[in-house]
Amino acid sequence: MLRFLNLPSLVLANDSIVCSVENVPLEDVPNYHSHQGYLKNHSCPTRWDVFTKYVDLRDSTLEQTGLDKATNFGLSHNHNQPSDFRHPWGDFEALSYTWGDRADARIIIVNGIRREVSKNLEDALKALRCLRETRLGMYYWVDSLCIDQQNEKERNEQVKRMNDIYSRARAVVAWLGQEEGMDRIAVQTMRYLCRKPRVKNPLRLPPRLLLDGWQALFAFMKKPYWNRAWIIQELAMNHNSTLILCGKFKLTRRMIRLGAVWCQELLQGSEDLSYRFDHDLEPEAWSWASRTLQLVSLTSNPKIEIGLERLLNIVRRADATDEKDKVYSILGLLDTAVSADISPDYSRSEQQVYTDFITSIIKRTGRLEQIMFGGISTKEGWPSWVPDWRLPFERHHITYLISGKASGDLSAKCSFISNGTDGTHLVCSGFKVDTVDGVAAEPSPHCHSTQPRSVSTRYGDRLSDALHQTLLMDHPGATERPLLSVPWTLGCATNTNPSNSPSNPEWLNLTHSRYFHRFHEFRNHNGGFCIGGQTLRKFFPQSSEKSVDITMTLQCMRLALLSLNQRALITTATGYLGLAPIAVRPGDVVAVLLGCKCPVLLRPAGNNLYHVIGECYIHGLMRGEILKQGSREDVKTMDFVLC
Repeated sequence: MLRFLNLPSLVLANDSIVCSVENVPLEDVPNYHSHQGYLKNHSCPTRWDVFTKYVDLRDSTLEQTGLDKATNFGLSHNHNQPSDFRHPWGDFEALSYTWGDRADARIIIVNGIRREVSKNLEDALKALRCLRETRLGMYYWVDSLCIDQQNEKERNEQVKRMNDIYSRARAVVAWLGQEEGMDRIAVQTMRYLCRKPRVKNPLRLPPRLLLDGWQALFAFMKKPYWNRAWIIQELAMNHNSTLILCGKFKLTRRMIRLGAVWCQELLQGSEDLSYRFDHDLEPEAWSWASRTLQLVSLTSNPKIEIGLERLLNIVRRADATDEKDKVYSILGLLDTAVSADISPDYSRSEQQVYTDFITSIIKRTGRLEQIMFGGISTKEGWPSWVPDWRLPFERHHITYLISGKASGDLSAKCSFISNGTDGTHLVCSGFKVDTVDGVAAEPSPHCHSTQPRSVSTRYGDRLSDALHQTLLMDHPGATERPLLSVPWTLGCATNTNPSNSPSNPEWLNLTHSRYFHRFHEFRNHNGGFCIGGQTLRKFFPQSSEKSVDITMTLQCMRLALLSLNQRALITTATGYLGLAPIAVRPGDVVAVLLGCKCPVLLRPAGNNLYHVIGECYIHGLMRGEILKQGSREDVKTMDFVLC
């Protein structure tokens, strides 16, 4: 039995919500198949009911109608379908929404009793009340009303059923909130792209949409809904059409997906030609577009696996009212070997929940990649190898790290030691490669540059190549070295002295780019930093006589700035070059752990204990090279006890 919300379409004089919550069985009618199940093999449904037209077919209907018609879709259609349902009592959709500000409460009537709900939920219920399927008797599952939130035991049990509830719902209705600001322009832009999905040039839109569309779409993708942890599973488990409501506007997943792709194409084009634009696009815009695209592309199709890395990357950056939900909200999407070890229990602390979760991942997958999202926590006693997902992870551009094979194809060799009040220690095997000697970073109060004591280099006459590839984390698209062709004197061109301006107009264009300003700030701040016995400044030409491929140079600058974000350039005692988290200090240990795709930075904590600082890129150690050096005396195999 489950509780479902019955929402009569009757509107009272004061516009308040009056509804009931009823207990009903969730068994299916034998041999019943919805339209969606036959969509791939039949041009029309083989079995209809009163909801087919307004739920199963609404995607195609909405995408073919104009904006004004779409806002009123379903209000004036007659229905003549049979009245048989999936369930003896009818059918249900599941509501996906954000709880909103609990301090801004509203009163609704549930089973004759006054209940406080957030204003956002009241708005969502009013929107549901206007839907055609509601008038035809559709039930709804709404977590805050269908679960006794004060009953911890019930909450624990219901969380286990979330996968089942959303996967068995006729469809999901996603409520983004009331219409705001430029939402109408955002919807118009997405509908235009939906009607003309093959717009090859992102700059070729109607003038008004091109002028305001990108700002409207970025604001649309910043809505709190897209950051909520629970929507990941709610959208992924939806097997049928998803109705997305933004005030009175109705949208489909495809509309939003095309809008997110257009944003990425626009950003790509404007970044490569940023010196021609008078404005700067929001630096977080790519993240907003990417996250929204990932969310609306999630699927519960068993033939399309939602990879663990992809899933954790989405939920890591999500918001949750209860931080334990960053684990519990995705249990239904995890491999059962991992999720079987996790039983929702809201009485436990975040540290206990997160530790159990990462422990299960390591045990069941034999991989250690997730510990690189850890680091010394601000909370005393939190194991450094357990990521604290309550904190934002600010080091982007990590894809090329976890695509490496620093430890080859070897699985982790590890064990867990309970240490009483100090938590759990992770014992893992690996190679102690080197120690950090020098640190160079962007100007920041969180990281101080330290001149290396060693002049050693591992790269011989390939040192310039090694530096360029390190700054880009060996990005596969960087086949040349344009960064090291940027003259040092161009930095002076940003000053007011006209005599310092470059004579070559291509170089002058480059100095107008925001990427150039940030990149030169980094290299100027560390101009005297020694790499293999020569200063960073000497790796760059001093004049601007040669021509430049400005597009390629700007692309590499953008990649370098992504790589350097929250990271520092490091050298090691024996001459390796790399990028490490800005918390790095001289004396930290560079290690390659079995079962981890990238090297890890560790800090000695005494008594053979180590703290995890985070992942690092080490040029020449990303493809299993350390395994070929195992017989060397300076490469030590050992067990690391991570605390």
